[in-house]
Amino acid sequence: MASHSLFSKIFRASTIVAVAHLLLKFSGLIQARCATQFLGADVYEPVMVIAFAGVLNTLFLIGQELIHPSFLSVFLQEKEERGEQSAWNFANTTLSVQTLLLIAVSASIACFPDFYISLFTNWTRESHGAEYQLLRRSLQVLSPALLFLSLGSTTYVILNGYKKFFLSAFGDASTKICIILGLLVGAGIYKMDYRALLLGIVVGSVAKVGTHLVGLWGKLHYLRWRLDWKSPAFRAMLWLMLPLLAGVLFAKVRDNFNNIYILTHLKQSGVLMANDLGRRLYSSIQWLVPYSLQIALYPFLCEMVSKNDRERLGEVLGKSCGILLMVFIPVAIILSILSQPIAVLGFYGGKTGLEIAQWAGLSMCCYTMVLPASAVECVLMQGFFADRRMVAVTVIGIVCSSLSVLASWIFIVFVGVTPEQSLVVVALGFTLSRYLKSLILTIYMNRKVPLVSKGIWTASGKTAALAILTAGATYLAYAWCRGILPAVDAEGVSRGRLLLQLCAGCFAGLLVVLAGNLSAIRQWKQHFSRGR
Repeated sequence: MASHSLFSKIFRASTIVAVAHLLLKFSGLIQARCATQFLGADVYEPVMVIAFAGVLNTLFLIGQELIHPSFLSVFLQEKEERGEQSAWNFANTTLSVQTLLLIAVSASIACFPDFYISLFTNWTRESHGAEYQLLRRSLQVLSPALLFLSLGSTTYVILNGYKKFFLSAFGDASTKICIILGLLVGAGIYKMDYRALLLGIVVGSVAKVGTHLVGLWGKLHYLRWRLDWKSPAFRAMLWLMLPLLAGVLFAKVRDNFNNIYILTHLKQSGVLMANDLGRRLYSSIQWLVPYSLQIALYPFLCEMVSKNDRERLGEVLGKSCGILLMVFIPVAIILSILSQPIAVLGFYGGKTGLEIAQWAGLSMCCYTMVLPASAVECVLMQGFFADRRMVAVTVIGIVCSSLSVLASWIFIVFVGVTPEQSLVVVALGFTLSRYLKSLILTIYMNRKVPLVSKGIWTASGKTAALAILTAGATYLAYAWCRGILPAVDAEGVSRGRLLLQLCAGCFAGLLVVLAGNLSAIRQWKQHFSRGR
């Protein structure tokens, strides 16, 4: 009964986070749609892909991915053993040091934008005159946003420590909403062009922190400027960060090498934009469910580790991975097959032509196949972090990421594939490296914590058979509908017919999935009803 109760708590917490992330990712998809309508590739690529998603988001994520796994476990331990005031003393030191570092980094972006451009791209003033100048101005204007975005990553974790999952996740949604308003009002009504986007990003970064402060309103009396370098808790967090740093830096180098630097070798307008748009759907779904589950899981996993309850830890991790695979294997198959109509329906129009939308669909097809591996990785990583096994995660991540980087360099620079083929190389290399990483994480974790049950081979066989049937049903229904109702011809694109093709493929695929999982659905329904 205790196990059922625990799963019910995790399920309810995950649902709360998922609702907030639904708003976040729904806002993100609307943001992408608005950007494709108001911004051509000559503006989208320097501002959205390189300045915001590249430079600012990379620096922000380095801080976030160091803080999330290391800060919360120390904060909760300090709160439980020494009281809330002691936990906030540690948090205040972290926030104060973080603020000083961020001011220095933000100032360096504003003063030396050319350094960051050379670090992230192959662009020069001579090769990309107007785009280079636009990128340079964008970095200078957006540099203050890094301060608020990164401070928001710490307030995000503090809210999770108090299990206020909705407002922590909604802070990111408020950033997206401000960007959407900037595009709709500024670019759409007042014709402010790219300046509306820059304004929306800066205001949105402040809104993120503001949203978190509302959630922490009753705790703000603890907030102080504090620099206690000798704090044992602060030093413990730094020691946890140290092995993570190499892995996080390498992961960011991999992402920027694959998504920006290597693609600028092609000197083909629209490739960066297509790759960025192709990643949107997979990242939205990953953040909606697996990421929501990992956020909800982490505090519970930390409690299990502190009590040395290895059996329950393995049960929670193993069952969570099993549920996610049951859901995301068929979802990945259906979305990969239907990626072309999804991309054209979502991104074609305004200043985005059919070719870039179709390229985005090709990229999307390869990226969405990563969903099962990414879901398992999301859960298992929290188990490693809760157990403070940072070195193993770092080494495994670096080895697998290096394979993705190597593949991109060989095929794009050495072999010299076409722009269209380069999108497949980058996306598929990323996907395969994540499958390898998830497999190694599972094997390594299973040595310490029992994850894999005896019936794994039978379950795997059933899952494989269901995957094949799902793929066949989805493709046949989609191809049949496309044959009798072609959506793209010399006269243009029919959105109505595209929607019908999508509905036909989705309906057939989901019908097979539901039929194949009826017994599992009944079992989990009974499980959670007992938990209540």
